[in-house]
Amino acid sequence: MNPQRNPLDFSRTAGCAGILSALLLAAWITPAQAQEPAGKDLRLFYSQHCAGCHGADGAAQGAAGKKLKGQDLTDPAWRKGTSDEKMVKVIQKGIFFGLAMPSFKKDLTSTETQRLVTEVIRKSEKGKVIGKD
Repeated sequence: MNPQRNPLDFSRTAGCAGILSALLLAAWITPAQAQEPAGKDLRLFYSQHCAGCHGADGAAQGAAGKKLKGQDLTDPAWRKGTSDEKMVKVIQKGIFFGLAMPSFKKDLTSTETQRLVTEVIRKSEKGKVIGKD
């Protein structure tokens, strides 16, 4: 007996196509994820762009920090009263049209700025140089 396949029965074809589609999608996504850059070294970015005013440790105790009235990023009262969102906004936009503090929106993406706040600024400690372990 030779069973004939019903031309309107797509169950086997659709199942194979679904599996094939899933495999192709996985093969396409995996290399893209593997090739994503690790991102900027935000502690290095801080030391190059922020430490001049906010100090190597974030405490703004150096001559430039005092002269320019850099915010002490290690001050517990300031930290408690300042949201991450506000810090991100200030870093991206600057203060007083870039005269008091420059804008870094051309240097950092929103995600990088958020990481700078949570991984660098929020973890800074008075007396401990940022970027030195």
